[in-house]
Formats: sequence, structure tokens, C-alpha cells
Amino acid sequence: MTLADRRCPHCGERVPSFSINCPNCYRSIPPEDPPKEEYRIIDDDRAPSVRRVNRKLVAFLAFVPGVFGLFGLGQLYQKDWHKGIMFLLTGILMMASMVMLLKMVGGPVAIILFIGLLILFIGGYLIQAFDAVVRSLFRF
Repeated sequence: MTLADRRCPHCGERVPSFSINCPNCYRSIPPEDPPKEEYRIIDDDRAPSVRRVNRKLVAFLAFVPGVFGLFGLGQLYQKDWHKGIMFLLTGILMMASMVMLLKMVGGPVAIILFIGLLILFIGGYLIQAFDAVVRSLFRF
């Protein structure tokens, strides 16, 4: 039990920082306001501390480079490493495959494969952008 510099407003007795009632006069003590900080400290060592992210930068990193196959940069900025690397590798692989199919231009099979990859590419683009932007709206 640690005693803080708090005192009971009714009798002047020193009270513990976590106490809601005075141990001397048993009257209720108004709670202290927690200090406002940039980061919230969590007691569990495994849980990451909450940090603020620039939502405009997250949206920019998700939308603009994503057009060129660089998915997952918004997730990487938010330090979601596994998801960011997965999206990045997927986007690069899809973009490289589409470029190779365009260079082949070998009949209807290549065109059908290209259209299928293009649909997957657009879906992946929208999924990674949605994930990055929505995750930046909520503080975890």
C-alpha cells in the first residue's frame, strides 16, 4: 500500500492513491483525474501499448502504392508486420504475373488468365485498403 500526496478533503488525513474512502473519517474521496498521455500503459507485458497513427498517411499508403501492386504499406506503417508482408508479397506476385501475361499476348487463354488475375488484383487492392483504413480508425 503506497501513500500518495493525496489528502482527505474532509479531515486532512493522508490516503492511499487507490482509495475511494478516507481510512480516518470514512467519507468518500473524489477520484483523481488520470494524467493525459500520448500512450496508454498496459500492465500486461504481452499487450502492445496504444499509439496514435496518422490516418491520412495510412489511407495514402493503402490506396496510391496499391495501384502499382504495393499492397500492405498501410499495415506496415501501423506495425502489423504479418498482414503487411502477406499483402505486399501477394500484390507483387499478382502484378508480376499480369505483366508477364501481357507480354505473352498469346491468344484467348492468356487474355482469360489476365482478366481473372485483374479481378483478383482489384479484390486484393480493395481488401488491403479497407483493412488498413478501418484499422486506423479504431485504436487498439
